[in-house]
Amino acid sequence: MHFVKYPLLAEGGSILIKTKIESDIILNKMTKYLVTLAILCVFGAVIVRGEIDKKAMIADFMAKAEVCKGETGGKDADIADMVARKPASTPEGKCMRSCLMKKYGAMNGDGKLDKVVAREHAEMYTEGDPAKMTIADEVVAACDALAVSGDHCEAAEEYLKCFKEQAKAHGIEDIDF
Repeated sequence: MHFVKYPLLAEGGSILIKTKIESDIILNKMTKYLVTLAILCVFGAVIVRGEIDKKAMIADFMAKAEVCKGETGGKDADIADMVARKPASTPEGKCMRSCLMKKYGAMNGDGKLDKVVAREHAEMYTEGDPAKMTIADEVVAACDALAVSGDHCEAAEEYLKCFKEQAKAHGIEDIDF
């Protein structure tokens, strides 16, 4: 009988394998193990990347909110209202929302909703899910048709109210606007 000696690196020893078939079985198991490990590593990287993206999005929002706070004379309480998903309680809070919508491109320089950009944001948040995008398209279309104030600050508040109402009408209660 022919034996093949294979070193065991982890334990500092070695094993003897009796046949070619046995060595092929071990090699096959090791290959499956390595492929599984590689898949888990890729999956883990995707999960970590998702968390990093969410954190980056929050950081980007807060940075833009701080800039808009400075540009509009807003207060920390106005940012707190946004984070708590409450309507703006001050004129400066409404203007901060307008500023943010403009910084994200969702409101153009005329104070009107940019439905192409709004759809792009919806696609990012829904990860392109077709059923969710159908709802997003309906929400954006309804709010785009809204006759809003010529005052950009008031218009932003009206659009955000419309988004919330339309989302609720479509069965979506928890939405970040």
